[in-house]
Amino acid sequence: MIDTVKTLLFRSDGSVVVHECRRCGATLESADDVCPACDTEDVASFEIR
Repeated sequence: MIDTVKTLLFRSDGSVVVHECRRCGATLESADDVCPACDTEDVASFEIR
């Protein structure tokens, strides 16, 4: 989670990519991860500018 906060605070291009589990809504470090909360691979990625 600390890495996610650092990514949000220190991005140079002004955009942020957030990866969330579609099943339970947990935030993940990358889109390739399996959700640690519910063990699914169904991850959505959103770019926020």
